[in-house]
Amino acid sequence: MYRFFVILIRWLLRVVNGKPHYEFHPDYSADETYVVVSPHRSLLDPPVIAAALYPDTVFFLAKKELFDIPVFGWLIRKAGMIPIDRSKPGRAAMKECLKELKAGHNIGIFPTGSRYSAKIKPGASMMAGMSKKRLLPVVYQGPLEVKGLFSRKAENRVKVRVGAPIDLPDKKRLKDEDLETLDKAIATAFEVTDAALDPTYHYDIEGAQAKHKQKNK
Repeated sequence: MYRFFVILIRWLLRVVNGKPHYEFHPDYSADETYVVVSPHRSLLDPPVIAAALYPDTVFFLAKKELFDIPVFGWLIRKAGMIPIDRSKPGRAAMKECLKELKAGHNIGIFPTGSRYSAKIKPGASMMAGMSKKRLLPVVYQGPLEVKGLFSRKAENRVKVRVGAPIDLPDKKRLKDEDLETLDKAIATAFEVTDAALDPTYHYDIEGAQAKHKQKNK
């Protein structure tokens, strides 16, 4: 089912938005399994990143509330997404992620937790440490809403860059300071990868926060 969804997404992107622009850092290897990390900017992030990394699989973590939506919840579960309670992440989600990583499937995480925060939370670094899989930064630059995809103008084109993998400390068990160092490396990697794709790109997080606040009044 995952393969079907991603092929469909790639076809739809090509039809409505034009040929996507994908870039890959030379140190990236499709033969390696990663904990994929990306700044969360849009609901389009998971499908677009999955399309960019295809034929490799990326099973994304998603807030558990999405799985309660009729039909949609069933679809995302079939697409390999893994539910997580963001208020109190438990062992079940971590255990499922580690199982998929061991099976050779990449796991996708948005370390900021939402589209309205820039703070890196420690879950991704912890998972990388437990699985001994390197972190792979990936950034998406393009329309933030689905309706924005229906334009084939160059400035509206889907763009994704896969950055340089982040190495883990050569230790059996990572300490808190090691996790903090990795979290800082993730934040830096997002900046570097964004700049490599488009030096002028800026994600208006303040605008996103204001829009979210207005919507929830």
